[in-house]
Amino acid sequence: MFSNLSEKFGGYPVVRQWIPKAKAKTDSALPPRPGTLLDKVTAVVISDTGWPSLTAADAAKDLGQAYGHFLVDDKTIIECVPALTSSVGMVEQARFVKTRAPNGTDDLHETTIAVNLCFGGPIVGADAYARWVALIARLCDRFELNPAEHLKRASDLDPARRDPQQALQAAGSDFDKLKAAVGAKLNQAKPQPAKPPATPEAAHA
Repeated sequence: MFSNLSEKFGGYPVVRQWIPKAKAKTDSALPPRPGTLLDKVTAVVISDTGWPSLTAADAAKDLGQAYGHFLVDDKTIIECVPALTSSVGMVEQARFVKTRAPNGTDDLHETTIAVNLCFGGPIVGADAYARWVALIARLCDRFELNPAEHLKRASDLDPARRDPQQALQAAGSDFDKLKAAVGAKLNQAKPQPAKPPATPEAAHA
């Protein structure tokens, strides 16, 4: 099933390819889509597949790679766990990284949206980057997040991770530039104030 980002966020199609819900085998090994609703969103976490040349379509076929809410490359945005395309506004948790918040008590899976970046090989960095920025900006708009504060790297949450460093490097960018690009896209998408009508005095000035 297809949906589209609005034109102000590029109009890119979003393919709904939700992975199956699954029950946890153990308390410490929760599945990628446990089916639990996410009540609030406090951040967007950016990760990457870790495998250069792995496309979003191929990753979506493998439950070992189809983690997080979205997979994004230069051709497509695939929604693996409900976050944007549900007709009733449903947002579910996605299990994507072993982590807890700095205070050690809050499970960040309960409050974050995860975007998984594809990179390298035949994936065109500039085209992938445009989709990354557009999707993340739309998520920030939808959940009223400030990209300067509310974008996180997977490596910020799990010291064993390094992503999304490889993906951003492949696109000729870095995390600070990504946050700035998302902020710029959000500003472009905001309604512009109407110009006041010209007064007769101004017309003859």
